[in-house]
Amino acid sequence: MSADLLILLIAIVLGAGLQVGVGIGFSIVVAPVMMVLLGTATAVPVLLMLNTLVSLVATDPQVWRRDRGLVRDAVLACLAGIALGLLIYPLLSERAVLFLTAALLLIGVATSLIPFGQNIGPSGFRTISGLSGLATVWAATPGPLMVLGLLAVGRSPQAARKLVQPVALVAYGSAFALHLALDWTAFAGAPWLVPFAAATVLGSVLGRLIGPKLPQRVVGQAIRVISVLACVALIRRAWMMG
Repeated sequence: MSADLLILLIAIVLGAGLQVGVGIGFSIVVAPVMMVLLGTATAVPVLLMLNTLVSLVATDPQVWRRDRGLVRDAVLACLAGIALGLLIYPLLSERAVLFLTAALLLIGVATSLIPFGQNIGPSGFRTISGLSGLATVWAATPGPLMVLGLLAVGRSPQAARKLVQPVALVAYGSAFALHLALDWTAFAGAPWLVPFAAATVLGSVLGRLIGPKLPQRVVGQAIRVISVLACVALIRRAWMMG
């Protein structure tokens, strides 16, 4: 086993465990390593595929049924954001896309710190969900925005980490399918897809075991910290492009 593969497998297991246990974290942990080792063009569709797999393993059908209306609104708004993102993407440089995604994350963190409670309302939640769709297709990083939107609409951190999974499943799955339709070769040429998938499933199972044991406060603070780290990572990537 090469050193590069070992590093990526460790990152994937940790990222998947964090994603399922807290609600976000996969792309934040895995994307920087994968983009360096595989290149951005290959890493983005692979990240979308693995994120889809994480969400598939993590989705709890009972949660989907209990909050069907909220999940439906989030999915529809997210898909609209993905469609808008595909229209805007060709007009922007990659650097601009990264800076805009980071700005969206900062807005999401600020929103989660303001005591809106349920006053954010359905329109506000749909707006955040749509912005999450933009982040999905631009930088494979929608999770923080979606979870922050769920917190802003009044859901507890533990509820948010579960509710985000079916939404992310649709969002990541749709973005992955679109990437394949537009550029199949970037994904087809990616190495180690089977080991990546196995590590993702292992990490997701570990996350399902750990997540329910984490206190609400820990989950909530972890969501905000990971969101800020994601923002810093995006800004750093954009800055290094010059």
